[in-house]
Amino acid sequence: MRSTSVLKMAAAAGLLVAGQAAVAAVQVQVEVTSNAPADGVYLTPVWVGFHNGSFDSYNSGLSAQPGLERIAEDGDATQLSTDFGDGKTYVDTSGGPAVSATVDSGQAGGERVQGSVGGGPIGPGSTHTAMFMIDQTGENQYFSYASMVIASSDYFIANGSAAAHDLSGLMNIGDEVSFTVGASGSVNDAGTEVNDFATSAANGLFGIPGGQTGPDQGADEGGVVASVTDPYDDFLNRPTDFDTNFPNFQFNDSGLYPNGIATVTISVVPEPASMSVLMGLGAWVLGRRRR
Repeated sequence: MRSTSVLKMAAAAGLLVAGQAAVAAVQVQVEVTSNAPADGVYLTPVWVGFHNGSFDSYNSGLSAQPGLERIAEDGDATQLSTDFGDGKTYVDTSGGPAVSATVDSGQAGGERVQGSVGGGPIGPGSTHTAMFMIDQTGENQYFSYASMVIASSDYFIANGSAAAHDLSGLMNIGDEVSFTVGASGSVNDAGTEVNDFATSAANGLFGIPGGQTGPDQGADEGGVVASVTDPYDDFLNRPTDFDTNFPNFQFNDSGLYPNGIATVTISVVPEPASMSVLMGLGAWVLGRRRR
């Protein structure tokens, strides 16, 4: 009889934990794994945001807004984070054709969730994770990300479509979605800074001479966001030995980067309180069996 009671209580606790994962709020883990080869490019810490489909970070062919510019040039998500938290979006479609502008999105910033994955440059072979509590009634249904590709002047990765990554299927512990970032043709040049190794960011990671020593140091370009077709081919002050010393920078080479620059995996994981329930129940069961 006692064994039956213990099993019933364990089953009830299991249902409780499973039920906690199926309600409106779920805890998710965002994992970023670099797929770059040795001596390949890095990513800056990845800014991530959860919203209702109201945040569009850029449109190809339009100028980059200041929040995205700071990500693309310096890997600094401060302005982007402020705008996202204020309920803004970077593409305005209210007047017809899309234009680049920082405008109200229609979603209150307090309904959004955001953060960063990685405490420093994300190099080849490394994996970084962060936890977030998101609402699954629709407020946090969609996922956005942004990161600078380094070394560069203003190369970046981000999802250009607000609804590109739908998380509505993440309801129960173990559910996950996974996708590649930085695949061939998907890295962008922000068009905000002239490509120049004399002022590009993170040269020191690779032993490239020169490089910026502070934010926003490169010459303004005044261009628009466009896909990078020939990485580093148009950079000024390019080292004479670039092709031989940095061959693994060619992130559009599918032979070197068959899985893009990185893989992002978003999965539902137990909340800390749920884990405590299970651990406490396990200890109680062991105690009962010993007696």
